[in-house]
Amino acid sequence: MLKGLHILLAILTTLSVLAATGDGAIRFVRKTPAGDAAWRTLLAVLISAGVTALAGVALLISGEHPKEWLHLLYAALAFGLIPFADNASISLPSNRTRGLYRFLGGLVCLVILSRLFVTGQN
Repeated sequence: MLKGLHILLAILTTLSVLAATGDGAIRFVRKTPAGDAAWRTLLAVLISAGVTALAGVALLISGEHPKEWLHLLYAALAFGLIPFADNASISLPSNRTRGLYRFLGGLVCLVILSRLFVTGQN
């Protein structure tokens, strides 16, 4: 049951990363500054990834472990990549470039999430 919950939360996290990536793409194309959608998608990613990680820790405590221990490193990267991309672009003057950073960070995060699904199944 806990494993199923962890997988469901991982899917939710993937959807929130897709939303954040879409926000970055829209900001890149429209050359608009970050607005409410950027803040909301960032919170959605952080909360969903954090809750998913907590469910993963509960799995570890219960004796379940991922197929590969690299799964834990991927989880940390997935949690921090969107905020990292946003923070890396703060000093940039162009709204378009900031949107591009969010978009590219989201794409990399989606690749990492795909690795999480592969390395976590035992």
